[in-house]
Amino acid sequence: MRGSAFFGRPALSLLTMSLIACGPPALGPGDSDDGHETSSTTVTPDLPSTDTEADTEADTADDEDEAGFVPDYARPVPPCDPFEQDCPEGEKCVAYAAGQWWDSNKCVPVLGSQAVGEPCTYGGPEEATDNCDATSGCWNVEEIEGEWSGTCHAFCTGSDDDPMCAEGSQCLISSDPVVVFCIPTCDPLVQDCDEGLGCYWASNDFSCILTQDDIPAGQACGYINDCSPGLICVDGLALPSCEDAACCTPYCELMAGDAQCDAIPGTSCLPFFEQGLELPGYELVGLCIVDEP
Repeated sequence: MRGSAFFGRPALSLLTMSLIACGPPALGPGDSDDGHETSSTTVTPDLPSTDTEADTEADTADDEDEAGFVPDYARPVPPCDPFEQDCPEGEKCVAYAAGQWWDSNKCVPVLGSQAVGEPCTYGGPEEATDNCDATSGCWNVEEIEGEWSGTCHAFCTGSDDDPMCAEGSQCLISSDPVVVFCIPTCDPLVQDCDEGLGCYWASNDFSCILTQDDIPAGQACGYINDCSPGLICVDGLALPSCEDAACCTPYCELMAGDAQCDAIPGTSCLPFFEQGLELPGYELVGLCIVDEP
């Protein structure tokens, strides 16, 4: 796996570095980040009662609480470490939606034996169970007619400061960290990912991620995987006609000229990386943007 240093150039600083969208909009990180609503459950306490029978029942409930009987909704979910995988035998540490979009970790039972790269079924962001084996979890998931499915991805090993994955993949880390999956790296000019996935810049490398909305060039985007494969979500200031905070624009090959940028008139094929900081093998990767945004 490549190191954790962030490579960039002035153009790269214009990328929309928002969260990866891997589910329905309702599972987004909340109105403060992306305008999507986030549902939650609120437990409303009982109002005081003057009824003797009701008071007696309340007193009994208090006695049960003191004896160690706590309502299910109040039971905290024990945390776990996705790098350490420190759950009891027969369980694994996965990301789940405690209140927002994959914002916490918990132990869930290992329910299957699907290996890395094989298709998987998923219990949804709140339940977060799957039929992957103990060393992997279901990711790049999508919901179709109420059924969740995805592909088994290996958990990263090491630590947040020094994540490790097998050759040909990088550790996707998000939410401090909650999601820690090894995802395949790819070539943005070739778009050599499996069907339904695009080659997007994530963390510190190009990686195969589920395409969320298939947005065409020049149209508004919010997540790094909103755009169609072969496109990237950049700050609107990097494009001459983007009327939104960010829009999709094509990748291009530096040696092939500006004709690759005809989809966004007024742009040129400029280097993705700052000179001297190119990732090995990606020296010719460019973006269709304005010369001086």
